[in-house]
Amino acid sequence: MVNNFLKITIKRIVISRKFLGVLFYLLCLPLLVFIMNEWSPYTNSWNAVFFIFGNRYIYFLFIVPVFLILIYDIANDGNLRYCTGRLIKKSNIIKSQIIVMLLLSLFLTIYVFAVVIIESFLTLGVTLEWSQETELGFDPYTTFSNFNKLTPINVISLFAVRYFASLIFIGSLYIYWQSITKRQYSSVGIFIILLLLFFNAVFNFYNVPILNALDLSFLYTYAFNPNESTIMLYALSSQFSLVILSVGLIFFSLRLSKEVNF
Repeated sequence: MVNNFLKITIKRIVISRKFLGVLFYLLCLPLLVFIMNEWSPYTNSWNAVFFIFGNRYIYFLFIVPVFLILIYDIANDGNLRYCTGRLIKKSNIIKSQIIVMLLLSLFLTIYVFAVVIIESFLTLGVTLEWSQETELGFDPYTTFSNFNKLTPINVISLFAVRYFASLIFIGSLYIYWQSITKRQYSSVGIFIILLLLFFNAVFNFYNVPILNALDLSFLYTYAFNPNESTIMLYALSSQFSLVILSVGLIFFSLRLSKEVNF
């Protein structure tokens, strides 16, 4: 029954107009940014890519929040009442929601990065090297290349891992909110997470103790030292705080599942 619930939930989300609308929105947004910006002759496609993911306002206020639209559907699934009795335990429902959330996070990460990179290549040409503007240090969104000699492929992989971890954290936080409020204030939970994303966009949490655990930006990219760590090890270790927070939220969501009203 759990597998059937997963299939029903995924199918309902994938064929919904909301999901298709989000995909279309994510398809159009980067293209509009690329077309409307005036790129210098010394830039290339990677300057455009990291302008999208490095600009805190575009990243947090236009890309990440769309995930909340789909998470809201998962955590407030219309099939919950029908399936509750058959799933035996309420925790099975939350486990199913968590699995769907993880799959959705993975899909959106692949989709978003593929769309942005492909559209940047179509707009500014295909290249695997930094532009002259980046090498001279004139692009504020790619200055990390002068700190740690990372290639564009290295950096985009770090960004993708961070994006994936951010989506999991946001999804776990909302599912936890649903558990502690017994599903009474769904819209308030969405507002709180949007507020968190807003503060992430406006303020720099990276250098603030405790709050830096909630920082979803890519400032940690600058701290990578190729002489001290491999990029894969650094990618995993730099997400440690977000992963621990997400696991903790999921754990307590499952512990509180008996009190949740479906």
